[in-house]
Amino acid sequence: MNGGEHARHHKSWLIEPQSYQPDGDRWRPKAMVSIFPVLAPPGVMFDTEQDADAFAIKMAKKWIDDRG
Repeated sequence: MNGGEHARHHKSWLIEPQSYQPDGDRWRPKAMVSIFPVLAPPGVMFDTEQDADAFAIKMAKKWIDDRG
């Protein structure tokens, strides 16, 4: 999937999920918040891109909320 297809706004910030497969198997959550990459901690992995993107969106929303 292309992250741009799933981009969304949260409190006027653009969130673009960019989850990826570092080892070619499981998915690591990553989201770009406007121009700030928000990456999951090491070891946080999912079996599907959809699950990783969903986690990335939640993670990005928390990142935004923590900044007001």
